[in-house]
Amino acid sequence: MTPSGIDHAAPRVEIIPITGIGELRPGDDLALAIAQQAPSLRDGDVLVVTSKAVSKVEGRLIVLDTADPDARETARQEAIEAETVRIVAERDTLRIVETRHGLVLAAAGVDASNVSRNELALLPLDPDVSADLLRESLRERLGVDVAVIISDSMGRPWRAGITDTAIGVAGITALTDPRGRTDAYGNVLAVTQVAVADEIAAAGDLVKGKLGGIPVAIVRGLARDGKLDDDGLGSRALIRGSEEDLFRLGTTEAMAVGREDVGWATEIPPPLHGDAVEVITAISPSNDVEAAVRQGFLGFLSARPDAMWRSCAPGHLTGSALVIEPSRRLVLLTLHPRAGMWVQLGGHCEPGDHTLLDAAAREAREESGIGALSFDPAPLGLDVHAITCSLGVPTRHFDVRFLAVAPEGAEPVRSDESLDLRWFPWDGLPEGVSPELPRLVEAARSRLAL
Repeated sequence: MTPSGIDHAAPRVEIIPITGIGELRPGDDLALAIAQQAPSLRDGDVLVVTSKAVSKVEGRLIVLDTADPDARETARQEAIEAETVRIVAERDTLRIVETRHGLVLAAAGVDASNVSRNELALLPLDPDVSADLLRESLRERLGVDVAVIISDSMGRPWRAGITDTAIGVAGITALTDPRGRTDAYGNVLAVTQVAVADEIAAAGDLVKGKLGGIPVAIVRGLARDGKLDDDGLGSRALIRGSEEDLFRLGTTEAMAVGREDVGWATEIPPPLHGDAVEVITAISPSNDVEAAVRQGFLGFLSARPDAMWRSCAPGHLTGSALVIEPSRRLVLLTLHPRAGMWVQLGGHCEPGDHTLLDAAAREAREESGIGALSFDPAPLGLDVHAITCSLGVPTRHFDVRFLAVAPEGAEPVRSDESLDLRWFPWDGLPEGVSPELPRLVEAARSRLAL
C-alpha cells in the first residue's frame, strides 16, 4: 500500500520500448533476451511484458498440424472450454468467461494473434509466479531491482476498445488504497482505489503496440528514492471477489438467480442439469453399492428439473474437488463451519456454471486461493449426505466429487467460508475427517497411480 499521505502519482514518467528481442519460442530465456537489449535497466524501473511473450517461452501454445482456418477455430473453441471455469455472459459466438486465474475476459484469453497460423496462445499458468521469476533472473544477471508486470489486452464494460491490464505483478503494489485520506478540498476519500498496475500496463502498450513486434517496455520514474512500493500481493488485489461484484452475472443468469431466490422451481431443466445427467451416466460403478448410489442420483435428477439449485429443499446437487499436491504427498482440506469436520473443497452450483466441473473448479479456486489447479473431468465418486446448509432447513447434498492437482509448492489462502484450511499428508489425515474421505483419498491416489 502506498505510504500514508503520499499519492501514487509521479512527477515525471518515461516509457521506453525494448527493441531487438525478436521472435520468442518455447524454452527461450526471456530474461537473457531482455538483459541483452536493455543493459541500462535501473533500480526502480518497471518492466511491462506482454503475456504472449511469457506464454511462448513457457510453452503455453497449442500447435496444430494444419493452418486450416476451420480447424484452427475448432481448436480455439475447445481451448476456450478447457480454460473456462464459468461463463459470465455470451452472445452468438462471443463468450465472456471467468478463467482459472479468476480473470473475467473474452474467450478465456485464448489468442490467435502474433503467433503462427497453425498456433494458438494460452495465458500463462500463473502470471504472478512468471513475473517473480523474471524479476529474480534479471536481478541475478544485471544486479538491478526492477518490478515486472505481465499485461494482457481486455475490453471493459460499457467502453469501446481494448486496453492492456495487469494479469501478473511482482515487485510493485498493484492496487493503492488512499481511502480515509483527505483531498485538497478537505473531502475524505471513501471509495477511491487506484489500479496502478493496470495504469502502468496500459502505458507500456503505448510504445509496444499490437503490430510492432515489441513485447517489452520500461516504465521509468515511479520509484521514490530508487525503490518501488511493494505489498507482496502480486495481482491478487486486482481481482474483485464475487461477494463484491455487482455485475457478476449476465442477464440470463441474473434472471435465473431471481427465479431461484423467490422459490420458483423451473419446469425446464437448465443446461447444467443435462450435463449432470451426462456426467453421472458415464460413471462405471465398481460394485453394487456404487451402482445403487449412481441410480439414486439419476432418479433424483429425473424427478426434479430444479435439482441443481440450492432452492430445491428436498436436496440438490453439489460439486466438490479433492485437491492433491503429488510432489509433497499432500491433500488440502477445509474445516467446514456447519459440519464441523475436515472435508474436501466444494459447494453449491450457481446459474453461471454450465457444467458440474465448472462448479467444482470454481469452488475449489475460491476456497483454496490457488488459481492453477488441474482437473480430471471424470468424477472420483458420488456421495449423498444429510446436512442443514444455507437453506436453514434439513436437506441432502448429492455431491459429485472431482480430482484436482495443485502445482508444486502451491500455498493456499483460507476463504471466509472456512474455519481452517491446511495441507495434510495423505497417509496422515487428521482426526475429525468426514467418514468417506479416506476412501476418496485412496481413489485419487489410485487414479494418479501414486
